[in-house]
Amino acid sequence: MSLSVSVAGAQAQDQAVPGSAERTYTLDDSLRLVRNDPRLQSAEQDLIIADSRVAEAELAFLPEVGVQASATKYNSIYPFALSGDFRNILLFPSDQENIYSGRAYFNLPLYEGGRGMNTLKLAQAALLQAKTNRDSVKMDLDLQVKEAFYRLLLAQEKAKAAGDYAREIESLAGDSGLGAWDAIEAQSALASARSRASEDEHELESARLTYLKTLNLELDTPFRVIGELKTTPKEVEVEREVIVAMDQRPELQSQTLKAQMDAIGVNLALSRRYPSVFLAGDYELTAQEFPLNKNNWDLSVGVKLPFAYDFWSQITQKRAEQRQGQLTRAELQDRVRLEVRQAAESLRYWQSELPRREEQWKRVSEMFRAAAGKAGGILTKIRAREGLTELRLSYLTAVTEHLLAQARLERAVGREDPAP
Repeated sequence: MSLSVSVAGAQAQDQAVPGSAERTYTLDDSLRLVRNDPRLQSAEQDLIIADSRVAEAELAFLPEVGVQASATKYNSIYPFALSGDFRNILLFPSDQENIYSGRAYFNLPLYEGGRGMNTLKLAQAALLQAKTNRDSVKMDLDLQVKEAFYRLLLAQEKAKAAGDYAREIESLAGDSGLGAWDAIEAQSALASARSRASEDEHELESARLTYLKTLNLELDTPFRVIGELKTTPKEVEVEREVIVAMDQRPELQSQTLKAQMDAIGVNLALSRRYPSVFLAGDYELTAQEFPLNKNNWDLSVGVKLPFAYDFWSQITQKRAEQRQGQLTRAELQDRVRLEVRQAAESLRYWQSELPRREEQWKRVSEMFRAAAGKAGGILTKIRAREGLTELRLSYLTAVTEHLLAQARLERAVGREDPAP
């Protein structure tokens, strides 16, 4: 069964800003608006940062190339050398007060004990982790939007049903043929119906504000939502969904990547004990006047072997971080298994409860329609109408909870549509 429900236009107009147009949102529209959420935008920026770091790590394999030019005015009695920033050029006493220099240079690491490759792998793993974090944030936001959307639809139905019930009780309680005690009971029922209608209107307004806040819209935005409280049963194999969650849940994928990053961190720490081999070259033109026709060039191969005093402390630190990651992953796996089983149990409950509530509501509805034209006491009609309203709202609540249970299971598994 499906029920088309929408927020009352009159109520939306009451809250509308003068001159502004009322907006209409479906569930798909609501899910598309998730992209405006600051948390998702921040996760997208993390992805851009991680992608830039991968590019930086790749560029590190290219040689460092540059040019340098200098012009110096000097006066000396004894020979001396310029600072290292100016290539330590030797200057001698001379009638010339100027010296000019230009050079081109390159520096290419040939071997660094795997530091360059491990840095690239670390950046690539961080990029994949940023993607999984973005996916996790997106799934959380999608679940929040679905809950806010369906809660708003249910609140609208409750407010409408409570209003209809209060008006019907008001017409029945005004019957002048009621006895004194029956009139007291009828007025009590009317007061209760009005109180409930007022509470449901309050809950509807709260649901509207929650919806606007979830979608990061202005809280005075005039809007209405259009959708259906409609659901279909779905059979779920819990063990299979647990296995799927272990493979597809973004948080677990992120922890797997974190394990790779921890291992790379250990390798980077170990690589400090390996020598570095590099190739460097220069071509330089230096003279005291133009044109510069005195040239020097060099091509060098160097080896550098560092002696790090903190080598073993860094190894110990990285291995401890690696162990921490293993413990975190084990805890997260247990939590994911629990979430999947809890979501599956909730879906199972509402899937079995929904047909019972639907059957009760339909059966009483048929009985109510059959008795509509027959004689009966006013209080009996009031109680019958109240019972029918409660059954209908109970059924709609079950539909809503079943829809949300499916959404929670999808989030727990880590994909849009769990396997049937």
